[in-house]
Amino acid sequence: MAVREQLFHIAVCDICGAECDEAGGIWLWETTRAAAIEQATEAPGWTAIEGGLVCGVSDRGHDEARGGDSPLLQPTRDAMAVEFREAS
Repeated sequence: MAVREQLFHIAVCDICGAECDEAGGIWLWETTRAAAIEQATEAPGWTAIEGGLVCGVSDRGHDEARGGDSPLLQPTRDAMAVEFREAS
């Protein structure tokens, strides 16, 4: 039986390792690394950063990697202020 070897490239998130895929778990694969990265940057939620890719997950690590602050760490109306003073 004849056998042929093929090499495929699937882009992954540099933060969590999630593979770039379509709905239903169908991987978006390409024949070159550059093409896989380009395809991932066109996928919804994926962002190219210097030297890598970040998927659309919103948590502290992903948000900071994309160059923004995490909305999970922003103060809200419920935030309280605390002061520490030296005892007199």
